[in-house]
Amino acid sequence: MISGQNPIAAAICRISGILFLIAAVLCSPGDSARASVIIAFDGASGPGLDSMSFNSVVTPNIGNDDVVGASPNWISINQKAFAVVDYIDMVFSVEDFGVPATEYILTEGVFNGTAEDWIGYQVVLGFGTGAGFVQSTLGDGLGFDNPDYNSPLDLAPFAIMLPLDEDVINAVDSVVASGSFNVFAFPIDVPNDVTEFTIRQSPRTVPVSDASSSWSEVKALYR
Repeated sequence: MISGQNPIAAAICRISGILFLIAAVLCSPGDSARASVIIAFDGASGPGLDSMSFNSVVTPNIGNDDVVGASPNWISINQKAFAVVDYIDMVFSVEDFGVPATEYILTEGVFNGTAEDWIGYQVVLGFGTGAGFVQSTLGDGLGFDNPDYNSPLDLAPFAIMLPLDEDVINAVDSVVASGSFNVFAFPIDVPNDVTEFTIRQSPRTVPVSDASSSWSEVKALYR
């Protein structure tokens, strides 16, 4: 649960997610009803976290793995604010109804509340939080719309580094100034054999003394 969040409100949010899931399953024909669906946002944590304003998770199209273009299923976060340059973990609970996987598009407002400009940004899929975080393994079904990568991926003003790893997004070649707000969006495939997963996000900086470093040296931070 997010720090300061009313436990009753959190329970209502979880119940609403479950009711939506039941309705979606009852209205979906055939095997498409047996799929993986996010039923709750379990909160954010990490040394980088200042505040978080979560909106909602909506899943009108269960089992839509590898949809071309923007998925109708979405995760909406009004604002995630970084207090310092460090990671933030966001955890989501998943209900497993069989096959296939369900694809979401996550849209979030990201505020640089740190005292430093960012020269890069990393998003990693995995499990657990803090020191117990483990990155998702290749081929486990949890990924950023692999293998075709045919859904929107936007971390502007940053550019996405290629080749794209199915579990890691590295973005570079621009600057997000201290005090600025940006909207990021990326797809997530949720497999049918997990009960929860974590999205870890981390900004990157270069000390002022190293401001003349070449982009190749900066990019090396991600390899």
